Amino acid sequence: MQFPEYYNSLSVGNRSIDSEHQKLSAIINDISQLILVNHTVALSVAIKMLADCLHECFFVEENIAQAVNFDFTKHKLTHQALLNNFRAITDKLISQNGNLSKLERKVCIDSLNELLIKHIKNDSKPLKEVLDTHLYDFKPPELEAPKVKCGYGWVLQENE
Repeated sequence: MQFPEYYNSLSVGNRSIDSEHQKLSAIINDISQLILVNHTVALSVAIKMLADCLHECFFVEENIAQAVNFDFTKHKLTHQALLNNFRAITDKLISQNGNLSKLERKVCIDSLNELLIKHIKNDSKPLKEVLDTHLYDFKPPELEAPKVKCGYGWVLQENE
């Protein structure tokens, strides 16, 4: 089975955000392969990595959006919906402990890939229109790594 790779037509017009999307794509590809070989221990680790990477991606997107005066309210809701959808799929994978039919595995793999593609191509379209008016390498000086810890619970908790 071929797994979709991140490709240039998915660019949202900003190097930092595109880089985060590429990381997500790579992790989803890893998860897809682990689903196929039924490696439940490694799958749990990869799912944790996906959760962490999603939150980091959202942090980067929000900071860049704020720096270019993009109203992030609606986009933030799409992030929450995306998290909920990813969580539903990954919860099923974890709860089934690898006991999925071939069809169920394919549905999970396809759903993970489709969620990411939809987020980039559709949900991020209004942000892309604004980012296209800026340099591709635009990055606000205050953009740092997220100061959150993220466990499998998919909940952001501030470090103190």
